[in-house]
Amino acid sequence: MKFYGQHILTSGQFDKEGLLSLFEEAHAMQKILEKGKKSSVLDGKVLATLFFEPSTRTRFSFESAMLRLGGSVISNADMMQTSSLTKMETLYDTGKVVSKMADVIVARHSTGGAVSEISRGSEVPVINAGDGAFEHPTQGLIDVYTIWKEKGRLADLTVGLVGDLKFGRVPHSQCKLLKHFKVKFLCVAPKGIELPEEMVLELKDSGCEVEFAENLEQAISEMDVIGMTRVQKERFSGESEYKKYAGSYVLDGEVLKKAKKDAVIIHPLPRVNEISVEVDSDPRAKYFGQVRNGVALRMALLKKVLVEE
Repeated sequence: MKFYGQHILTSGQFDKEGLLSLFEEAHAMQKILEKGKKSSVLDGKVLATLFFEPSTRTRFSFESAMLRLGGSVISNADMMQTSSLTKMETLYDTGKVVSKMADVIVARHSTGGAVSEISRGSEVPVINAGDGAFEHPTQGLIDVYTIWKEKGRLADLTVGLVGDLKFGRVPHSQCKLLKHFKVKFLCVAPKGIELPEEMVLELKDSGCEVEFAENLEQAISEMDVIGMTRVQKERFSGESEYKKYAGSYVLDGEVLKKAKKDAVIIHPLPRVNEISVEVDSDPRAKYFGQVRNGVALRMALLKKVLVEE
């Protein structure tokens, strides 16, 4: 796949070779981070972060990545309230205008398809930092990179997807990326928020095995990767609907006793109560390490998008 000058809007645009190339680049970037050094590869380049939806990790991670590569950042963390959107400017025009001032745009929006509309107007690459309940491709990339880094491979693994698999954009992105390695998916979700049928069919068409369970304690022993996600209150129509699913699965010390000794626990964060704090000290817990991995991965992605190889 091509990276240079391209929009990064969906996990579906990545192929196996592109993923491994990106991960190797991220591994090199990780060494820069470990040494506490700064690269000048993006000197003179400007990143614009346009966030129409709250974020801590994603926005800071992209901005940190750009600064560590020698670039600079212009940012708006509250586009819904403080941008020209309040003056009825369209997303298309927003993309067009901001692309006149920046070399790359990172955008997040609560409405699916909105980031694509920004990219339609933009004259520079746009990276999707979260698109409603559709996808979160760079978080998916971080998750898969973390698995690759910790397990040393991506093939022949059983990956557990636990929680809200209907509205969770991160599991959707994970599926689209991991399908290239023909992993086995073990989906654990309450009835009503299971993995969408079209995603299941896409995985099976790619040669992946897909199994389903409702009981985490019974299923966890099979998982090489335990992918936890929160039930996202903001994706439900009302409080009562959210409360029906909130707290369905909690990974604590007792449940973890049944997991493999070399399992990897990932979570995009923020967590609510689906992972107990006692799990943080378990060597299998990699979710806070993912934050550091995220800076390296996004450094690699920004370099590939902005520097012609």
